[in-house]
Amino acid sequence: MVDKERIQAANLGRRNRGSHLAQDKRKKRVVFILAAIIAVLVIAIPVYGWVTTFIMPPRETIVRVNDTSYDMAYLLKIIRMVQRQSEASGQQVNLGTIPFQLVNNLAEDELIAQGAQAIGLTVTDEELNSQLRSEFLVNVDTGAGLSDADLNTEFRERYRQFLNQIQLSASEYEAIVTRNLYRDKLEEHLGAAIPKELPQIHLFALAVQTQEIAEEVRTQYLRGTPFAELVAEHSVDPEAVRLEGEVDWVPRGVLDPLIAEFVFDELETGVISEPLPQFDSASSQEFFVLYYVPEREDLREVSDNNFVALRNEAVNDWVQAQRDLNEVFTSFDSNQYAWLAKKLRLTTILQ
Repeated sequence: MVDKERIQAANLGRRNRGSHLAQDKRKKRVVFILAAIIAVLVIAIPVYGWVTTFIMPPRETIVRVNDTSYDMAYLLKIIRMVQRQSEASGQQVNLGTIPFQLVNNLAEDELIAQGAQAIGLTVTDEELNSQLRSEFLVNVDTGAGLSDADLNTEFRERYRQFLNQIQLSASEYEAIVTRNLYRDKLEEHLGAAIPKELPQIHLFALAVQTQEIAEEVRTQYLRGTPFAELVAEHSVDPEAVRLEGEVDWVPRGVLDPLIAEFVFDELETGVISEPLPQFDSASSQEFFVLYYVPEREDLREVSDNNFVALRNEAVNDWVQAQRDLNEVFTSFDSNQYAWLAKKLRLTTILQ
């Protein structure tokens, strides 16, 4: 009986020791797994930070027009070009506006380049080379007896120095120039459709601070005070005072559509208008404008300034129409801006 009890006790002891060994193995396995996870995290966290800081942002697409895309790395190159050119003249780049403008310009320029080619406009190698030479030989006296070989040498040296300054390759810079040339071609193409003569009004304007002042101006005008004297007395714009309130002879297309409809279709000749409220976004203040049209012409030659304004408006309308017809994508968020600004602060020479 004693032997049987001893045998049972021995078996129980072996089972207990086996159970403890199994528990120890499981504990060691858990500890090993936890240690492995911690080790992976220790390695992964800085790697993830390195990837998200240095690898991912430059590859993020910020502009895509149909099948052509531009990433953050390209935008950084372009802004650094602007940065180096600005700082060479002692000016800092305005990081509050320039990055956003360049993203928009990049999308618009690519859209214009693709659309211009679609309507048959081209930029030849000869036109590109001519534009480059005009840029870099602009202040060279070609009548000073320099040979073609001398001019070519001078051009190549200046071009080399410029590329070294802006840190772009020749192909990268020439792509920018080519897009600009496509814009010029499109402006010329659309400008050809603008008539040389258009209906125009001789427009005057007087901006005042309050509606009460505007009503006083109208009262004085009805009593016979000349418009120029009213401008000198009440205008908030010194330049308007100098010009006696004259805006210009203007065709309809150079004015804001709502203003154009009012002064062309509603305002009678020789009558001062009711005050129209307007808002100055720069000062966040409301002001009031009175318009005056002393004369009109059914057809009048379009001035150079008005022609440029009409042509620019035609380009803007064309671009907007192309946006609706093409796949245009832009993305530039606060994280991308912060990454870009950090990179630019590292390369600035002005503090």
